[in-house]
Parts: sequence; C-alpha cells; structure tokens
Amino acid sequence: MLKKHLSIFIPDSLTAETKDLKLKTYKVGAIARTAAIFNTDQIVVYHDDANQKEANFISDILTYMNTPQYLRKKVFPIRNELKYVGLLPPLRTPHHPTGKPGEGDYRQGLTLKRTKKGTFVDIGADKIAFCKEQLTVNKILSFRVTKLGKEIIVEPDEPYDEYWGYETLSTYKNLHQSIKSVKPDFVVATSRNAAPITSILDEVKSKVNNAKHIAILFGGPYSGLPENIHSQNLVDLEVNTIPLQGTKTVRTEEAVLATLSVFNLLLNSK
Repeated sequence: MLKKHLSIFIPDSLTAETKDLKLKTYKVGAIARTAAIFNTDQIVVYHDDANQKEANFISDILTYMNTPQYLRKKVFPIRNELKYVGLLPPLRTPHHPTGKPGEGDYRQGLTLKRTKKGTFVDIGADKIAFCKEQLTVNKILSFRVTKLGKEIIVEPDEPYDEYWGYETLSTYKNLHQSIKSVKPDFVVATSRNAAPITSILDEVKSKVNNAKHIAILFGGPYSGLPENIHSQNLVDLEVNTIPLQGTKTVRTEEAVLATLSVFNLLLNSK
C-alpha cells in the first residue's frame, strides 16, 4: 500500500500572542515534536495576520528541530532567535541517529565541498565522507553509506520504510494561496464549531482512505481559520476533533496534537 502524504498548515500568527522568546520557542517545538510522532511529511506556514519575522522564526525553529544534532552548529549560526533551542525536545526519529554510521546505514549529510571527482559530505562520522556525484554545496541531503574504512563513501539515497522527518515550507502567502501551491487532494479544516468527528467518522475515514495527499488546516490564537474558507471552496471537510472540550480555548499546538492523534488512528486502521 502506498504511503499517504500528510501535510499540516499552521499560521504565522502562532507565536504573535507573546513576546516571550522562550514561550515562542516552546510552542513551535511542541508542534514539531507532534508532527514527528505522527509521521507528518510537511509543515506549511501560511500568512495569517502576523509579520514576516514571525514566519521566519517559526520556520527556523521547525527546520532546526528537523536537522540532525551533528549538523546543527554548522547549519545554524548563533543568533538571538535561537537562544532557547537547548530547551527543545529531541525528535528521536530514524534520521536523527545517536551512534556512529555503519555500512548500509542511511544518514543525512551536509555537502561541504565539490570537486571534479565528487563532493565531500559531513554525515556526523569521525571523518568527512565522500560522494562520487557532484552535488550542490551547503545543502542537507540524504545518503546511504556504501563503504567504511580508510575513507567513507556515500551515495544519495533515502529509506522508504522509515519516517525521515518533515519538510518545512514557509509560503508567506495566505491560506488559499498556500493550499494551491501544495495541491493536496483532501483538505480538512479543524474548528470547534464544526460537527464532532465522532458523528461523521465513517465519512472522514472513507475520504482519508481515498486520498493520496491529506492536508489538515489549523487556525491561529486570535480568530482561528479565515472565515472565507467555505466561500473560496478551500476545504473538503470541516470537523471538530476535540468535541466537548473542557477548556474555553484550545491552543494551536494542543489542537495539532489532538487532531493528529485522531487521524493517526484513521490512517492506520483497516
């Protein structure tokens, strides 16, 4: 069975409600951790009502968390926005190994230098690896270790049977434009005013089973999702994934956790 592609859409207003950098970092980190737990393929940051600095910050934290620990210092220079990244939880996904690479292992690597013979790559080993292909420099790519010894040889490759992290996409566009650029074939909006998912479970499950690329939309801390999502035919279904909620409000990071928990069951049930 072909794996379904799962995208979540979060607004750049996610962190606009607070000036506390530590809290901002935590909120984004919570979403990244949840996305990884539930095998999310893509996190799309759309423009809501915040400024571009918020979108850049959210994107940077998401990308930082998805980057293997052994590459972070080389990819992310020290700056104030990343002051509290040490508080972020590790993803502990297959593309974040803690040990040394072995022959046949898959690793993410940073391309360092290209020569006529190939490209030098940092894969977090005791020495720099070499790829016999000429690759774009200063990019994180996936590799398979084909030889260990006096030299480490790798080739571009990625496992198909393991979760290999998420892609972060900051569109700097509104929700409508962001959806059009990603092109999912089943779009779900989350709202406390929609029908409880328990009342339309069979319909949701049927649509999930027939979809190849599922997109789940989340609103911001102020006004939720845009009011025009229906008039613009942006969504295929609107659901309440937290019926009878016990609190007056549900934060975006909490909604992401609750919703992906539900859809994880749907995606993995027969």
